[in-house]
Amino acid sequence: MNELISIVVPVYNVEKYLDACVKSILKQTYSNIEVILVDDGATDCSGQMCDHYVERDERVKDIHKKNGGLSDARNKGITQANGKFIMFIDSDDVENSDFVEYLYNILKENNADIAICDPIHCYPNQKIVFEQETFNRVYEPEDAIAEMLYQKTFLVAAWGKLYRKEYFEEVDFPDGMLFEDSAVMYKIFDKAQKIVYGNAKLYGYMHREGSITTKKFSKRDCDILTICQQLTEYMSNRSEKLQRAARSYQTAAAFRIYMNAPRNGMFDDEIKNSEQLLKTNCKLIMQDSCI
Repeated sequence: MNELISIVVPVYNVEKYLDACVKSILKQTYSNIEVILVDDGATDCSGQMCDHYVERDERVKDIHKKNGGLSDARNKGITQANGKFIMFIDSDDVENSDFVEYLYNILKENNADIAICDPIHCYPNQKIVFEQETFNRVYEPEDAIAEMLYQKTFLVAAWGKLYRKEYFEEVDFPDGMLFEDSAVMYKIFDKAQKIVYGNAKLYGYMHREGSITTKKFSKRDCDILTICQQLTEYMSNRSEKLQRAARSYQTAAAFRIYMNAPRNGMFDDEIKNSEQLLKTNCKLIMQDSCI
């Protein structure tokens, strides 16, 4: 059982971090991988570095494209993936050497369709200490979606997970939006029969200046309101459990906008929308024992 796993890595202006990322991938103990580096119109040396890795290792291929954002780069990488399974790694992050093997093993051992592990939060110039598993748990899709939307055990993030590649054949990451993972993950989980989570911390999530998550608040931060509206509509004819979980996630997003949006006149509509969501959902979530 040594099936091909495709690893999609969007690359944009990360010349300081890309080498550590790619080296950590190529050192994986699970060797039957293809690494798809998607140069998203980088203006630094990242694109040339991608070409260098292709020359060094036959498992690496690269795609050069005009800048279209993270979602567009991932979607392009998916179209070029040949593996039965697929995963996403951000180009400024690093992984423990058994990251891929661990996810593949727990997926196979539990006859699952998606496998999840935890991140370890990393900072430049600090030592990274990964941690091995102390337990794992198998979820039915509905339970996994609820766990994710309640933001309990694991994150709404595309990275740190291994998926059947076929699940992305009819699901795209939304172009030009922030929080693209929140728009996609519940749909992907909904396609699975069984999902396994292990608490090993094997994915090194790098916090750095200039990353998407550290930029100043902008209109794009308000994309989460649109995504949550789509989420609640998707769950409107599902179980009460999933409807409550979606409402919880929407309320957390509304708090995020209401608390963080600058009061400078540019975000009045979004603030008003968030306030209305909080008023509408407040009594409902106060009665939800899962929160």
